[in-house]
Order: sequence, then C-alpha cells, then structure tokens
Amino acid sequence: MAKYLFTIQGEGRGHLTQAISLTQLLTEAGHEVVGYAVGTFENRKIPNFFLDVIGNKPLIQYEAPSIIYGAGRSVKLGATAMQAFKKFKIFRNSAKKLGNFIDELQPDSIVNFYESITGLYFFTSKSKIPCVSIGHQYLLLNKNFVTIKEKAIDRFLLNINTKITAYGSQKFLGLSFAPLKNDEKKKIYTVPPLLRSDVKEIKTCNEGSWLAYLTHYRLADEIAVWHLHNPDVKIDCFWDHPEIKETFEYSPNLTFHPIDAVKYLDKMSKCAGLISTAGFESVAEAMYLGKPVMMVPVPNHVEQMINAFDGERAGAGFAAENFDLDLMAEYLPHHESIEGQFHWWCKKGKNLMLGHLESLYLPPAPSFARRGWLRSLSLSKG
Repeated sequence: MAKYLFTIQGEGRGHLTQAISLTQLLTEAGHEVVGYAVGTFENRKIPNFFLDVIGNKPLIQYEAPSIIYGAGRSVKLGATAMQAFKKFKIFRNSAKKLGNFIDELQPDSIVNFYESITGLYFFTSKSKIPCVSIGHQYLLLNKNFVTIKEKAIDRFLLNINTKITAYGSQKFLGLSFAPLKNDEKKKIYTVPPLLRSDVKEIKTCNEGSWLAYLTHYRLADEIAVWHLHNPDVKIDCFWDHPEIKETFEYSPNLTFHPIDAVKYLDKMSKCAGLISTAGFESVAEAMYLGKPVMMVPVPNHVEQMINAFDGERAGAGFAAENFDLDLMAEYLPHHESIEGQFHWWCKKGKNLMLGHLESLYLPPAPSFARRGWLRSLSLSKG
C-alpha cells in the first residue's frame, strides 16, 4: 500500500472533482490518500461537495495564482500573468506551508492536479518525493495533440504556466476525451477522464429541460436575456455567486442553483442537453451520460477555447462563441451520440491510472529479474 498526497487547484469544480475520483480509485486498490492541499484565490471557500467526501482527512488551504476576470466576463490576461510578480512573497509562503504539510504527512508520492504552488515547492525545496501531474492541460503539450490556430501568444503563456505547475514531476498524465498517442520523449501519457463513481452509476432519461453550468456568475446575464424571449424552455443553471447562496428562481422556468454535486448530477441525468463554459470535467461527464453539450468558452480563456475545439472534434456537441441558445435548440435534434465509444475509452482508465501512479514508487525489477533468470539457466547448463 502506498501513501499519496494530493495538491489541487481549487478554482471551479473540475480539479476538485478529479481528485475525488482518483481518491475513490486508489482507495479501492488498497492505497491511501493521506492529505489534501488546495490552492485557492484570496481564500475562496472550498466547496462543500469536496469537503463532504474527504471527511476528516488532513487538509490545508493556501493562496495560489488564479485567472483574473474583468468587470465584464472576459479573462484579463495581463493581470493574470502579473500575479507571479505582485504576489510572489505570498506564493512563496504558500510553498513553505505546503512543504511543512508534506514533511508532516511523509507521503510516498505526490499527485498534482494542476496546482501552481506545487511547482514552486519543488523548485525551492529540491524535494525528491516522486510526483505525477494530472490534467487536461498536460495533453496540450503532447506533440500529437491538434489544437486551435488562434491565440498563439495566449497558447504560449498557457503552456508556460502548465510547465510551471509540473516542475518536479516525473510523469504527466493528460486527460483526454479520446485516445491519443503518448509523447514518450516528454513523458506525457494520455489517459481517460477521471469520472466519479456517482457519475458512472447514474441511470439517465430525458425530461426535456436544459442544464447550464457556469464557471463565472456574470455569464448568467446572456442566459437570462435569451430566456426572456423563450420563457417556455425550462433551464436549471448552476453558478458560484458571491452573494446569492440559495436557490434563486428567476422565473418559473429559469432557476439558478449554488454549486451542489448531488443536485447537479440529478439534473444532468434528466436533462436534454448541457450548456457549459467548456470546462473539461463538465463536458466529460455529459459525454459519459450521453448528453449533448453546447460549449461556450469564457471570453479570452484560451484553455476553454481549446477544450471546446477538442470536445467538438470528439463528438461531445458543438462550440459556440456566446450563449445564443437558439443554436442549442437547432442542434439537439441532430446530435449523434458517442456514448458507447466514450464508455469503452473510460473503462481503460483504472488500469492506466494505477499503472502510472504505482510506477512512481515501485522499483524497476523486470530487467534485473531477467538477468538473474538467464544467469541461473546458463549455470544449470554448465
């Protein structure tokens, strides 16, 4: 049995959900996750759906770099990039806090879910603890990955940030909507999405309603405007609003819910389709449940632009530039399900994940054993 410590980027729900899924997988295989370190922006509250699952396991929270949004809905690229300089002392203290946590728990390996402070910890401490980094972002560094042609500077900066998060890692597991050849030279290995057992056990139906998941609450404005002209379409929308913490009924057919993993999956199981801001995890869950997705990247969010492009190519649904839900109404009757293919790919996840993670601490025995067997054979013949 091995002891793992998880470091997790706490923005949104994607990486936290992936950490829950991998916890379930490792626990079933007889391993233990001994602690969780979550990097958040300005001490943003860790969602209850994550806290409920990890229970009383050791947990620390510290400040880490995050995407900065403007007064509108778009990403402020300059302000996001400048965090590294403006808050370097804060981030250095976060790395020290993480180091103390690691020293206390003494894990065999670290699993990093795209958390930037982890890279800073390895850079400053020169730690030799084996580490693997997991996330869709690492797939983008794979030479075999086909990406968008736009936003060359943004893509360059995204890849730089991805490399920073992965500093000190021995392996990089790129979560992918579909199989893709590994990039062995860079130690980037393609693996299926990490889906919670709750998702895999769901029985689905279609009650005709639409489901929306927003990574930023200001994006709700476009949905509300469309709904004023289409009041007969029932929409359940999940958001992380800083002030509205209860379910908010905008109208009889448009309801906004605080992020709730159980309620979200229940709505997902019954909806006709998902409208999402192209977060990898939300799209992957919808694909598994056979729900078509309208993927609308947050403005200037190059990672989500790439996700939408990749998801459309994989058959998840279609990419759109804004929340013109007329496009969703037109698309739904023509969607071709890839549910069977996606289930086949996801079934490979357990063995692939365990193989990569267990290789971090298992000694490289095969070649030694082979030499010993050959030597004993030659001696017996002599």
